[in-house]
Amino acid sequence: MKKLIIAAFVCMAISACIDPKDKEKAILNDVIKIHDKVMGNDERLMQNKMKLDTLSRVDTLTKKYNPQEKATMKALNLKLIEADKAMENWMQKFDPEQKGKSHDEIMAYLADQKKQIMQVDSMLNMAVKESTDYLNHLKK
Repeated sequence: MKKLIIAAFVCMAISACIDPKDKEKAILNDVIKIHDKVMGNDERLMQNKMKLDTLSRVDTLTKKYNPQEKATMKALNLKLIEADKAMENWMQKFDPEQKGKSHDEIMAYLADQKKQIMQVDSMLNMAVKESTDYLNHLKK
């Protein structure tokens, strides 16, 4: 029990010594890493969107797909568009510098931004997965 108390005290002492700017930089790096991951998936999003757009245009001439398939393509395309717009909106509003703000304000802002970019990541991943699965299904 005594060792546990000492270990807890040491952890608190170490965390108290960490520079606030280091904490800010660490959470900013987390946000940027998630952003970079999302941007990596953005290429797949655009590919799937183009494929669905092309299938929709071709189908106008060939009438190959039934109304349910057309509706599915449209719904998946809308999910891809919404995910792309969410990413664009987040990027336009994101301010990594936060000049003139206190440490607590910066930490709260970055924590909120991390939460938002994680939601965008989830939205984009889901749209890409669903559209990829559907496009793979059409190939069969």
